[in-house]
Amino acid sequence: MRAKRKTTDKNTERLLDLVNRASVFVLLVSLAAVWCITSVRATGTVVPTMEFFDGHATVRFIDVGQGDCTLVTHRGHAVLIDTGPTDEARATAEYVRLYAPKLDAVIITHPHSDHMGGAAQVLSRCRASALILGDEESTEAFYSSALDAAQKRGCAVVRLTGGASYRFGDIDVAIFDTSGYDHEGNLNDASLAVRIDVDGLSLLAAGDAEAGEEAYLAGMGCDLDVDYLQINHHGSSTSSTEAYLAAVTPEVAVISVGRGNSYGHPSMAVLESLEEAGAEIRRTDREGTIVIRGRG
Repeated sequence: MRAKRKTTDKNTERLLDLVNRASVFVLLVSLAAVWCITSVRATGTVVPTMEFFDGHATVRFIDVGQGDCTLVTHRGHAVLIDTGPTDEARATAEYVRLYAPKLDAVIITHPHSDHMGGAAQVLSRCRASALILGDEESTEAFYSSALDAAQKRGCAVVRLTGGASYRFGDIDVAIFDTSGYDHEGNLNDASLAVRIDVDGLSLLAAGDAEAGEEAYLAGMGCDLDVDYLQINHHGSSTSSTEAYLAAVTPEVAVISVGRGNSYGHPSMAVLESLEEAGAEIRRTDREGTIVIRGRG
């Protein structure tokens, strides 16, 4: 009798142990599911971010080398301005997908490879609702590849011939109307000028806009006054005029630029102008990806 009882007791202990382990496993799976659902609703991604805990928007000036790529996320909505150069396309797309697997819009300021080279990869890896372009086109492979990727993924292609405004959740996007400006075939000066307001934060990005387009924007009375300015043309001396900086009055100037680039960007003249304007200077070539948070 005793031998049978011992055997029964051991079997019972094993069964209870299995039940306990199964219960812990089910609990962990349930908690993981709740985390995923809550995180996706709050931030659009299951990756732990500060936004999940405090609810504030995040802007990431992604380090893509010599190019531009800026990701704005807030409460499950996301807008991407430019997609970096072709040679960084895969890494850029993976980074964007990590924080924004679903994009409300991908905005391309102008069809140069350092701003649009990663578009096809981003559109292939992320679910983007719209690809927003200016009316200038390119014969380069990166351009047609982006359009092909958009078509395959069911992403709407929007071509702007003037200004536009959008609202994605709490992200307000204004694209200023520069249709009256004759850029004389200079694609840099055909850049879309994009203002974003979200969570107490304001940002302006205008691709590679040079002095001519900057003067047009300031002269047209566009609301350029923002807290954060993405410096045009990676800090080239052809951009960031004193009149433009006076219209923007940025608290922080972010320069997206490659380390040791052959163009000499950013220009010393531009750096001096930014210092005179009282702007804090941030650079991706020195800091890597630059992250700023909303102010609530």
